Amino acid sequence: MLISYEKSIRNWEQFTKYGTLTADTRTEIAESWIRCREAGVDPLHGRGEQVSSEELFVRLSERKQLIAVARPVMDSVFQIIKSTVYGIVLTDQDGVILETVHNEDIEPECAKVNFFQGARWDERSVGTNAVGTALATGRPIQVLGGEHYCTSHHPWTCSAAPIRDSRGSIIGCLDLSGKAEDVHTHTFGIVVSAVISIQEQLNVMETHGLMDTVFNSMMDGLLLIDTDYRIERINSRLTSIFRLDADEIYRLNVREMLDAGEIEEAVFSRKQHLNYPDCTIKAGEHRIDCMVDIFPYEFNNRVLGAAILIREAGQVRKAVHQIAGFKANYSFGDIVTRHPVMLETIAFAQKIAKTDCTVLIEGESGTGKELFAQSIHQASSRANGPFIAINCAALPKDLVESELFGYEKGSFTGALREGSPGKFELADGGTLFLDEIGELSLEIQAKLLRVLDNHKVRRIGGRHERTLDVRVIAATNRDLQEEVALHSYRSDLYYRLNVINIQLLPLRERKEDIAELAKSFLYACNRESTGLPKKLSSSFLEALQEQEWKGNARELQNIVKRAFYVSESEIIDESHLPYGMRASRGEGGAAARRHGMTSFRDMEREGIKQALQACDGNAVLAAKLLNIGKSTIYRKIDEYGIRRK
Repeated sequence: MLISYEKSIRNWEQFTKYGTLTADTRTEIAESWIRCREAGVDPLHGRGEQVSSEELFVRLSERKQLIAVARPVMDSVFQIIKSTVYGIVLTDQDGVILETVHNEDIEPECAKVNFFQGARWDERSVGTNAVGTALATGRPIQVLGGEHYCTSHHPWTCSAAPIRDSRGSIIGCLDLSGKAEDVHTHTFGIVVSAVISIQEQLNVMETHGLMDTVFNSMMDGLLLIDTDYRIERINSRLTSIFRLDADEIYRLNVREMLDAGEIEEAVFSRKQHLNYPDCTIKAGEHRIDCMVDIFPYEFNNRVLGAAILIREAGQVRKAVHQIAGFKANYSFGDIVTRHPVMLETIAFAQKIAKTDCTVLIEGESGTGKELFAQSIHQASSRANGPFIAINCAALPKDLVESELFGYEKGSFTGALREGSPGKFELADGGTLFLDEIGELSLEIQAKLLRVLDNHKVRRIGGRHERTLDVRVIAATNRDLQEEVALHSYRSDLYYRLNVINIQLLPLRERKEDIAELAKSFLYACNRESTGLPKKLSSSFLEALQEQEWKGNARELQNIVKRAFYVSESEIIDESHLPYGMRASRGEGGAAARRHGMTSFRDMEREGIKQALQACDGNAVLAAKLLNIGKSTIYRKIDEYGIRRK
């Protein structure tokens, strides 16, 4: 509660002359006086110290948001008190005055104590005053006449309240000062109310700033529309997705861009989330392949519009590639060989990897065509892009086109509702490996040739073409030149694929690589096993050297893996070979050949039987053990008439 002006003067004199505090001196004032005396403040001084222009510039910059919010509030307050001799002051957290709104009649008095922008008005500088004491205590205060520590302030009355940010830290102070004879408790209430208003607006501004940051830092484009499909707001990401300026986007017709009927029914009427996992948006002259999510936003149980999230297909597919493992796992360093021709082939492949030319890899099954394809991808500028492999021979004939080129929704019976991209689209920015390219029908060959020529793909049922950036590496174990001569393969496609040709030697022509490959396969088995590591005996390696290896490195890998699991000792020897391979090395070899048996078929049959026995008849586990496909093992079981149990 305020005391009279006269009593405040008497109390001040008692303290400054004799150092005693009277009973009616307010506690907050008494504590402030003590702080001022301990700080050595001269009670006969009281003029604000001016900071340098450079320091003031920094302080104004640091508190520009506070000033922007407080200035309109100060102007509003001034309209209320402009008929009185009052002034309004905004300071920062250190009591340095940032903004002032003065009545002209009070300016001469302000000049006497330097109550202007840039002056420091904390307690240490000018003693007890509403600004300095409010900042020192963290509480609003009203100071009258002699309650000021310095005599030059005794003609004044001041009311001030600290301004806090959303975390409670003091960032400034608002003060209302005038002549002591005009003191009124209402001025204190006005200041407190004004500070509350400033703090609330700062919190709103901070929230908006946070939302703007979130809004514009999203990886997705964001488009807000009202129920009349007018665009209310977009984020900065959308401009890069649409490749348009913001002004151009605001002029787009959302009804034409999206299915307005479906939005009206699902989003606006039923308040449901609408999702298009794969669609094409026409934004100006650009077609954007993307994923779209549309959410209703409502207030007071009424739908006001929709938020439309747009994610580029490339971003979606990149995430899919990471999850699905569409990447190359091997590089040239993983190719095991000492054969001079193979070493030359690797050097050549490393050289052409830097180009974007189409590559045709020819070689028997199991010679490492995909290993070379992955290595070329890894050594190329596309290494960070997807590597997608597809076996053309394994695709059902009626699904080849949709697998390669994709389809739009509803394009055929059984198609996904939202459509689906093909392998070419999924490989955009990377490499597509087409294995067994010789198995494609003439009809698909023609469509593939068109894609390779113009780098564009049209989905089944689609109305427009998508431009792609895909390197194609093809592989075959057939003689495509002979197929061309027999008119079963298009010559133009063959020459388009055969820009760069790589031919891989069969294992039987690289005898020096057999032992090294076997050891590398054994190393992989040992690494996967929890038991003691196993070794290959010299007799086992000698036996491997004598085989024809019609299945090449893949066959060798299966033999080593089978021997690893069959062997109960740490040494893998000749006894762990399949019967057919052992018989071909001994006296039984001739007899076996007389009975029409080949070592490879015997080996394969025996290997499958052993794997099924080890897996208790479970064909899926046996296929995994032998590193072959499920469909392959079932076919071989039928072919050889093997009983699973």
